[in-house]
Amino acid sequence: MEAKVKPGYDDKRTILKDVVPLDTPYTLFISPSQLCNFRCHFCAQSLSNEEKKQKGLIQINQDMDVFLKIVEQSKKFPNKFKRILLTGLGEPLMNKNIAKMVEMVKEAEISEKIEIFTNAALLNHKLSDDLINAGLTKLRISTQGTDAAMYKKHSGVDIDFDKFVSEIKYFYEKSRGKCQVYIKIIEEELRDANDREKFFDIFGNICDEIYVENLTQAQPAMGDYENKVEHTRTFYGEKAKVREVCPYIFYSLQTDSEGNCFPCPPLSLPLSFSIGNINDTPITEIWNGKKHKDIMISHLNGNKCDLCKKCTNYLCFTPDEDNLDMHKEEILERLNLCLK
Repeated sequence: MEAKVKPGYDDKRTILKDVVPLDTPYTLFISPSQLCNFRCHFCAQSLSNEEKKQKGLIQINQDMDVFLKIVEQSKKFPNKFKRILLTGLGEPLMNKNIAKMVEMVKEAEISEKIEIFTNAALLNHKLSDDLINAGLTKLRISTQGTDAAMYKKHSGVDIDFDKFVSEIKYFYEKSRGKCQVYIKIIEEELRDANDREKFFDIFGNICDEIYVENLTQAQPAMGDYENKVEHTRTFYGEKAKVREVCPYIFYSLQTDSEGNCFPCPPLSLPLSFSIGNINDTPITEIWNGKKHKDIMISHLNGNKCDLCKKCTNYLCFTPDEDNLDMHKEEILERLNLCLK
């Protein structure tokens, strides 16, 4: 097997308590689409149209005018993002402008890395060529099984599995030296140990990194999947550590397809948790604005809102470098200075 068995995060991390508050988010999430060709049972896309409406999930592709505003406004940040991740509550490849979006981010020189998180079912030779030539630096592929039957069971779709694998192989071979490929599956979507080995056999030679991830409560709106989530292990099978202060709100910013901004990456958050919309307020002002600062201060003061109190998304990933709990007073002092 050519691929490294490696969890899908950067292990060369900055000690977060030494650098917050940040003048520029480390990670910007942009949602090219809130439409999806899959109905995975662990995702809000599996909900009925009425349930989606109740949760505020609007089924649209991002308009290029909105995307352009995000890119142009992001040029005003003092530093580059460490990465822009094109993902969200939808399939990015559903947006026909996805390669152009990558190209625009590349040309704007606003991010060190440009990544897409996809189910890869819509990949074809032309799209692969376009994404690679546009400047994509990493393709993160979430697989749902080791054959067509498992895809039908987990995602409610019929796929030509051999063609699916062939298209990933094409992307990998064409992108070597230009764009990394990471392939993962959730442990619960494997039948048994033999199926686990089958996963590595199928995909292990057509990607750079590969991993079997743990099921976590990444989308608060979906609950704990009928008590299947243990909350003791992270995405990557490591021990999940309880945190009083959520680190995500200090280094990440999520934008949805309509330009609403959220201070953290959990998907299917209510619109009431938005800290602004880029159509009304520049993204730099949203990041440095009072709503964002109030959320950070509430965590440092131990006075979190009900939504944050109930959220367990931070347990998906709890590296020691991101632990802010022992440094609340000094960070709070820095934040208060920024408010003056």
